[in-house]
Amino acid sequence: VLQFLIGVIPAAELFVAAQVIDELATLLGTGVWSEKLFFLILIGLCLLGLQRIVFSFNDYLTEYLRSFLHLAVNDRIHRMVLRLDLPTLERASVHTLITYLKDQSWRPMQMVYSVFQTFGNVVASVSYVILAATFSPIFTVLFLAAVLPSLIVSVWAVYFGSKVAWGKASLMKQVWYFESLFRYRRSLIELMIHNVGAYFADRYKTLFGDVIHREMEIEKKRLGASAFTNLGAFAVYAIVYIQIIRSVLVGASTIGQFTLYVGAFVNLERFLVSQVWQLAMLLEHTKYLDSFRELEEIIPTIKDTAEARELESIELIECKDVTYTYPHAETPALSKVSFTLHEGERVALVGENGAGKSTLVKLLLRLYEPTRGSIFINGRDYREYQLVSLRKQMGVTFQDFLELSLSVKENIGVGELSSLDDQAAIEQAAMRSGIHERVMALPKKYQTILGHEFNEEGIELSGGEWQKIALARSLIKDASLLILDEPTAALDARSEFRFFQELFRRAKKQTLLVISHRFSSVRIADRILVFKDGRLIEEGSHDTLMKQLGLYEELFSLQTKEIH
Repeated sequence: VLQFLIGVIPAAELFVAAQVIDELATLLGTGVWSEKLFFLILIGLCLLGLQRIVFSFNDYLTEYLRSFLHLAVNDRIHRMVLRLDLPTLERASVHTLITYLKDQSWRPMQMVYSVFQTFGNVVASVSYVILAATFSPIFTVLFLAAVLPSLIVSVWAVYFGSKVAWGKASLMKQVWYFESLFRYRRSLIELMIHNVGAYFADRYKTLFGDVIHREMEIEKKRLGASAFTNLGAFAVYAIVYIQIIRSVLVGASTIGQFTLYVGAFVNLERFLVSQVWQLAMLLEHTKYLDSFRELEEIIPTIKDTAEARELESIELIECKDVTYTYPHAETPALSKVSFTLHEGERVALVGENGAGKSTLVKLLLRLYEPTRGSIFINGRDYREYQLVSLRKQMGVTFQDFLELSLSVKENIGVGELSSLDDQAAIEQAAMRSGIHERVMALPKKYQTILGHEFNEEGIELSGGEWQKIALARSLIKDASLLILDEPTAALDARSEFRFFQELFRRAKKQTLLVISHRFSSVRIADRILVFKDGRLIEEGSHDTLMKQLGLYEELFSLQTKEIH
């Protein structure tokens, strides 16, 4: 309704203004206000007032739609990303697609706005066509034909613009990465101590400058082509303008009609060009929707089957000849790994970097699936269980855990959303991770905000304290299996040993699977699995492995000498 009024009111105002001019011409020098003049001025002022009200409401609704549609689009992108699996997300083409959709998430709103504005332009164009045709139908048709080249140029610009937008997405990934280096405390410290801030600022400036350069190249071509095509419309307008003046001079038209006809052709050209541009933009926006649908249609390879059942607890895990090779890799990250993990066991995975320990953890979580071999839980292939219930039974703390700029309570509670408001459960998890006493010493205890990302009064924890927060986040799930991937990398060797002693003591009936580079800290585990180059080469208790005089004994002895 608003767009209809926006389209029709200017033409009505122009018509009324022409009538006022003609009425003024007849009353010139008399000083008399005729009833017709008074009536025309009243109508003109009413139209002007209505136009202001319509524009105000239009601005409000446009902002309302823009904000909530932008929110809806980004929310939908987030949820589409969450349903994908890790192998899919690690594909460069998928990551570029997501970057493009996020970078161009304003397009759906512009598409809706263009539809509305197109309707208003059509109404306005029809109004001015009617007014222009009262002077000359032939010139009106000629004028419409002169605008056609603008449509061709606009479509051409859209075609090249869409190619730039897609190419820009790959560059924007790098732009955002370099921009993030100047946002987070951890990266800023690195920039300062190595004095490389200016280097990365230059990299950011160069990349973003390349993005802008690509966009402006298209704008230059569009400007040149538009200037050329607009010459045709200008030539027709010049002829029409001269004909209208001639009509007035010979007495065929009044001064008011001169204003009406000139205004009709001027505004007709303006609205037609705007209409052509809006149609071209609609075409460009539909390409965004194509990419949006492309993301929707991506089917994750790791997903539940129709017959998937719920996993209520983990009593036994069996890995049989498990092999996994990363895409495009020549050698497997894991090769023919077989072992069992019983309920309540404390098992440690040890080995040098790149031995395949973290890859095994991701396979157990079904973030990846074995290239060959099988993993069984409670005697069933673990792919028979629902992903949500499988991961619910596994509490995991990775080495690169999240440091959330939220309260301590939220930092721990998000590990199990059902316990987010359960203060007792949160405190119990904190006690088990060893962070409770530190939290109680904070200004607002569990309500204390951590980090300075959103709050200047936030408290910054040490690396070891953050690890304990992350561990508490896993412990609150009270899962059947607790997996700790280098959970104490920020602690010294002796503190780590005490940590594991306390963890094992408080683990209740949970099965523990711990990854650590420090062999001395996990010697109290029931069983130790030693990995090298993706293979399980040794297995047994600390004492058993020491007697075998293999890799474990060698590395344990080396680390023990380093400690002393």
